[in-house]
Amino acid sequence: CGPVTGLFHEFELKLAKLIQGYMPAVEMFRMLGSGTEGVMAAIRAARAYTKKRYVIKAGGAYHGWSDQMVYGLHIPGTGRLEAAGIPRAASSSTREFYPNALSALKRQLWLNRFRGGTAAVIVEPVGPESGTRPVPKDFNQKVRELCDEFGALLIFDEVVTGFRLGMGGAQGYFNVNPDLTVFGKCITGGYPMAGGVGGRRDVIMTFAAGIGGTGERAYVGGTLSANPLSCVAGYYALLEMERTNAPVIAGRAGDRLTKGLQAIIEKYSLPFVAYNQGSIVHLETAGTMLLDFRNPVRLLRELKPRKHMMEEMGAAYMANGLVTLAGSRMYTSMADTDEVIDDALARFESVLKECHA
Repeated sequence: CGPVTGLFHEFELKLAKLIQGYMPAVEMFRMLGSGTEGVMAAIRAARAYTKKRYVIKAGGAYHGWSDQMVYGLHIPGTGRLEAAGIPRAASSSTREFYPNALSALKRQLWLNRFRGGTAAVIVEPVGPESGTRPVPKDFNQKVRELCDEFGALLIFDEVVTGFRLGMGGAQGYFNVNPDLTVFGKCITGGYPMAGGVGGRRDVIMTFAAGIGGTGERAYVGGTLSANPLSCVAGYYALLEMERTNAPVIAGRAGDRLTKGLQAIIEKYSLPFVAYNQGSIVHLETAGTMLLDFRNPVRLLRELKPRKHMMEEMGAAYMANGLVTLAGSRMYTSMADTDEVIDDALARFESVLKECHA
């Protein structure tokens, strides 16, 4: 007999109250099984609450792999390019706008008014792909204003940024309150069944499960959601993060790693760039994520060679004991002391100097 009963338990409530203390915009919270499930639930709630049709995302952003979000994935402007196996109808009400193009977002919101309206705009608050395409600091506030103007809900996907940019997440850092917030791995301290969605009480109250709905509520379920062990782990992990000031320490490690990478790039006169958003560190060597469909000829010509280079760089880092995401992204933690970062930089230099040669 395992720990899962599907029943409500004490630490599900304690975890929800703790999250609300860090992020006041999360008036109610629902545990789920993953970030992908959190996005699915948020979009469903937005449509049920607003009675509107469309969801708009930033091109290139990653919001999990549900049918409706495999759209404009990785490369802005590509729409359903990677939607193999997904019926066209599944993403027929999803739209994208080019990163940071607020005028394009406003135009899409205006157009949608005449064909069912916009239920929600969903963003990664530091920019698509964990900030690979960074946003200006006032970007989220301007998106908030556009959502208010057109009666759409604003969804923050904080799977990466939640409790990483600070205990208040990206919404605390940018001082912008979303209507709904999606959580992922961070919510259970690394234990399984890690995900959830929280936000305004009146929106979250549209969720329902079981028999007896009359069509006005959004169906959400999951027997394995709110695993008691995971909720306990998440509760104490968040308390420990607050006690140790973990987001700040991890951010300083990210700063140190970034400055070191920038020095190596300058030392060998490499055409690369390193930058960070706290503990989210980017090392762009191939620029694959910076392509888009506004120049389709260039995209078709350069995508595969750039992707191959990115994979080669990732393999070279791995051969030197460095684990990266897609050969271009690292996430530091409070375990990354100055000694750990300096050792990593020495390993990076052993790879990068060969690019100069």
